[in-house]
Amino acid sequence: MSISHSDRQQLLEQKRQRLQELKQRRLLQQSSRSPTPEEPHALLFKKRVDATTQTQYDEISSNKANPINQVTKKEIDKYDKSVQTTTPIQIETPSVPAEKKVNLLDKQAICENDLNEALTTSIKTVNKIQITKTIQLDQSAKRASDVNLLSGFNITATHNFKQTIRCMDVLSKSLALAFTDNEAVVYDFQESQFFPEFYLKSLSGIEIMQFDKYNNHRIVGGLSNGGICIWELGNSSISLMPVLSTPLYSSILRTSALSHLDKIVYLTQFLLDGNPCILSVSRDGVVNVWSANLLVEPKLSFKIFGSTRKADDSQVMNGLYLGPDEIVGTNFILDLIVATNDGRIYKGNGELVHEDCLSIIGSLIKLDNLIISSHSEWNFKIWKQQQVQPFKGIPTPYIVRQMIIRPQRKLQLVTVGYPNLANSRYVVDIWDLSKKIYSPITTIMESVDKIDDIAFNETGDTFIVVVKGNMTVYSIDDSKFSRFEKDDSHFDKGI
Repeated sequence: MSISHSDRQQLLEQKRQRLQELKQRRLLQQSSRSPTPEEPHALLFKKRVDATTQTQYDEISSNKANPINQVTKKEIDKYDKSVQTTTPIQIETPSVPAEKKVNLLDKQAICENDLNEALTTSIKTVNKIQITKTIQLDQSAKRASDVNLLSGFNITATHNFKQTIRCMDVLSKSLALAFTDNEAVVYDFQESQFFPEFYLKSLSGIEIMQFDKYNNHRIVGGLSNGGICIWELGNSSISLMPVLSTPLYSSILRTSALSHLDKIVYLTQFLLDGNPCILSVSRDGVVNVWSANLLVEPKLSFKIFGSTRKADDSQVMNGLYLGPDEIVGTNFILDLIVATNDGRIYKGNGELVHEDCLSIIGSLIKLDNLIISSHSEWNFKIWKQQQVQPFKGIPTPYIVRQMIIRPQRKLQLVTVGYPNLANSRYVVDIWDLSKKIYSPITTIMESVDKIDDIAFNETGDTFIVVVKGNMTVYSIDDSKFSRFEKDDSHFDKGI
């Protein structure tokens, strides 16, 4: 349906008329609204208080209420939006860049060691966080056990004695511990449980404690006052005093025997002419051989350095017997060697055997046909009995304080060192010199606290560590050592 031109003109004309009417209405509305609100505000500002202004003020306030509310509402909306957008930025932004700028600008205070320590600390922290997500904190013993399974040492028992342990000895499933309060206890630790069997008393501190090699129901002790005593482990009583002990001064007996006037540093047992005997060496260089059945007077007594050297010149720090367990006569004196505080090793007759630089010897052991001495200069040395100079010098990342051999193994030993250069901890390592000389085959444990003592049982398949009164018993799996004994460089092939 088409629309003619005239109709369009009419429609347009009608629209124009409507628009004009609307404009006129708007103009009338605007003209009807007088700008009277400005005058009342001015009157209010001038504070005129008369009856006419008061009535007009009510009308003005009522007319102006809507625009004022609208304006304040808009201002409040804008203010709320600004608070929501700006408040978090003002709180968070200043703190973060402030720390970064300080760390980056202070370049002189940063060194490579600090960066390495920070990196190591962060890695340890991340590892701890990952572990705590999967393993409970009260299962620390199990975590250590899992780690030691890989190295061949599995934790089978732990016990806290709440006392400092001076020395210990192991025989089968019996464990003898000497504490610092002149007391000792013999435990039965079968099936991972420690059960006290006997309580031993002493008049002086116990420096060395050994099970009798020829009578399992006796214990031999070397005391800090130079005495030797023997306890009988009977069934009649659990609290025992020594049944045999040496006299403190031999001059009472009017004999030529020499008394130990200083603490016992070495104790061993052998058969002399078919009789069980005890050889004792004190720090002042006195050597005595006692019958295990009579400790009143020594069978043999002498001083290593004789009258040519004063006792104050040298002190014996360690002793070692190199001879057989069954001997005849007195030639065994030449099989006794001692290490003194001047860093030298002498025979029992005072003859110099090995000499080296002046360094304190911490421990002295016999391994097969070799002599091994640990020194305070961060190494231990291997000696051959017929050579004056050391056969090998083995550097270590710690000072070796104690060494013990592993029974029934040809060239295996365990060392206790402190402090480790890597982390300043006490370290217990096991070495196999037939496989590698310059590095241990594995690390048994590390500890922040001082390690009191270590020991093997007579078969070498049980290892015990005491750390600040806390004892840990390990069972050993030799099959795990094979993967640590290989040296791909073929440089360290062992002895």
